Amino acid sequence: MIKYLLGVDGGGTGTRILLATRDGTILAQAESGPSALGQGVAAAWGNIVAGAHQSFSLAGLAVPDWSQCALGAGLSGVHHQPWRDEFVLTNPGFAHLAVENDAYIALLAAHAGQPGAMVAAGTGSVGEALYTDGSRHQVSGWGFPVGDEGSGAWLGLRAVAHAQEAMDRRLPGGPLATSIHQLCGTHRDALQAWCASAGQNEYAQMARTVFESAAHDPVAEA
Repeated sequence: MIKYLLGVDGGGTGTRILLATRDGTILAQAESGPSALGQGVAAAWGNIVAGAHQSFSLAGLAVPDWSQCALGAGLSGVHHQPWRDEFVLTNPGFAHLAVENDAYIALLAAHAGQPGAMVAAGTGSVGEALYTDGSRHQVSGWGFPVGDEGSGAWLGLRAVAHAQEAMDRRLPGGPLATSIHQLCGTHRDALQAWCASAGQNEYAQMARTVFESAAHDPVAEA
């Protein structure tokens, strides 16, 4: 018997979870770490479950057996079928699991489940359309590192590349390069080591430095 509904919006920098009763009454909203599937399916489930626990705590409820919950998740990385399949196969016991890409859940919200189109730009860029015959079409949304235009990780990746160029003296450095060096490595071996271990979330943390440098550094502003 499903008693609770959990809605999950998961990306490369964090996860938002909404807890509701079966009739749609919202009980609590919680946040946890990133659940983009590109950062690992096990890590995604770990942060989703942690956020679910927090949502019940905020609602003043004991955490039930997951067999009493239905979970709908819109996750970055679902477009890659092997990641999606692994995510579904490792369901920790939710009675019902619905998994879609994060663009599609935004479209459903914008048009109340009806046909329409949606473009998201700024935290990754993607367009999604739902047609009257039920078919769908997506533009962009290829994900980190090649796509994901405008996301925190996309900004951070380019900031670190600029810091490498400045360290090599291929281009003049400025406040942005200096800040990245201080955060990631002030000499070649240290910066190389940081880059070798960094993933989507680590690059996304650099976006804050880009914004903080923008007023004083034309590279950051660009």
